[in-house]
Amino acid sequence: MFAQSCCGGKVTRKAIVVEDGVWIGANCTILPGVRIGSGCVIGAGSVISKDCAPHSLYVGNPAVKIRDLPR
Repeated sequence: MFAQSCCGGKVTRKAIVVEDGVWIGANCTILPGVRIGSGCVIGAGSVISKDCAPHSLYVGNPAVKIRDLPR
């Protein structure tokens, strides 16, 4: 999956990587260049602007790690 961002007429493409077993809630925004680790859960309406550690729960705008999840 690729996302495009534009700045000053220049278009750059950065991959969005979603690993195995990830759950993403409704109406989430995932910014370009982000990696979501395996087993993550992203709460509804969250804005993911940085990489997410595997087996973790993230919520909010911007999303923050709430806790570790069991493997």
